[in-house]
Amino acid sequence: MSSEDINLYNPNRLGDLLFIFHTNHKKYLNNLLSEYDLNLVHVLCLSRLYEEDKLSQKDLSDGFYLTKGAITKAVKKLEKNGLIKREKSDNDKRQYELTLTSKGKEIIPVIEKINSKWEEIMGLDNVSDEFYEEFTKLTFKSVELNKKLK
Repeated sequence: MSSEDINLYNPNRLGDLLFIFHTNHKKYLNNLLSEYDLNLVHVLCLSRLYEEDKLSQKDLSDGFYLTKGAITKAVKKLEKNGLIKREKSDNDKRQYELTLTSKGKEIIPVIEKINSKWEEIMGLDNVSDEFYEEFTKLTFKSVELNKKLK
């Protein structure tokens, strides 16, 4: 088999299509969020803190399957911009607890509006429940597969 026979990227494969979809979703969000000095990783952190206050950086890293470095960089920027606060944990002095500031809470509806607009444009409200359920199963199956590789 020659290297000409190997095609690692094929937009007819589901995985490659998902990559294209994710990349363009990220690009759309990052373009509109740049006005607020935010990107997709920042939004993920803010959204999670909005849902569940007082999380550690490890909680965020584990919850999004992102590196500790990516989360640290995002947390520093969010803290610098006054959207979150970092305080030493009462339970573990080696850890910091992250919470949203009032400014951080005020940006959540803006983020939601931007993402909802994208979902509306994409027609995601027309996706069948069956497709969504199957896609969710596949997503978490891929997570479990990668956990086994560690």
